[in-house]
Amino acid sequence: MRMLSRATDILLLANLCTRVHALVGWPGGGTLVIGNAVQFDRETWERNLAGPNATGNLSVTGFDISQRWPSEEQDDWALSLNVSRDMPDSQTITPGNATGQTFTGTSIFLTAPGSIREAFINQSALDETTWKICVVVVPNGPQEDLSTANNGTCGFLSTQCVTDLQQAYAEKFSRTQDCYGTPPTTPSSCGDSVDAANFGVQQLPLNSVNGTEVFATASDSHDTGDKTAWTNATRQVWPVLTIWGWNARANAPEDSMPRVQLTCIRAADVEPGNESPSSARSRSHELAMAGLVVTSVAMFYVSF
Repeated sequence: MRMLSRATDILLLANLCTRVHALVGWPGGGTLVIGNAVQFDRETWERNLAGPNATGNLSVTGFDISQRWPSEEQDDWALSLNVSRDMPDSQTITPGNATGQTFTGTSIFLTAPGSIREAFINQSALDETTWKICVVVVPNGPQEDLSTANNGTCGFLSTQCVTDLQQAYAEKFSRTQDCYGTPPTTPSSCGDSVDAANFGVQQLPLNSVNGTEVFATASDSHDTGDKTAWTNATRQVWPVLTIWGWNARANAPEDSMPRVQLTCIRAADVEPGNESPSSARSRSHELAMAGLVVTSVAMFYVSF
């Protein structure tokens, strides 16, 4: 792909914004950028998202991609999410059009354990890798109350839907092609729960496993402190399919199938001072109930 000048990049971004299209990555690649995130350059976006107002963090099992495919499973991969509120429109790529509005931004990250991150500092490791990782982010997941468990499961999908989604993506990306083909159709077992036509698929550059976001999106512009945008961002469930595949250097047998994981994540951890009144009351109620449970258990133990 030919390199574009910075001026051309800005014009391209502006055109995409006005037509409400998605930009598949900032110049340099590696991140799927949708919604109003396209109105920010990477440096500004990352600066804002580095100090999030809410986060989500899940430990997932991946593979030791510093070794040849197929390798042993590797614990301590992390799927994480940051939400930052009130990003000023004066920081967009068109600051002259600023009206004092702000945006609420969301980034999703897939980060490798430290030993793998260190291995891919070496350019030769990137050049010689036999691995390919595709990441699929589902942008139309449901909203969940903050009290709902955030354990990585996708409770709004049936077991059959999850199985069929994993099978469909394993078959679609089972060979050595890149990750940018048309996603498979939505399995009938999923009903209206998800719509594959809205899925965003990205091939993850392996030097992005150091904590570079794989997905970025932002709300429509809103007034500072807008509670609707904040509530939507913190309650949004993001199903993420991770496809652990291979490239041509792996010489994989024809009948090989990649491992496909489906993990749902949301911003379960809200920084103090950022909760809406209803959320704060809910958290207070949870703490009170937890205290009652602990007290009851202690009393049962003593009486026993």
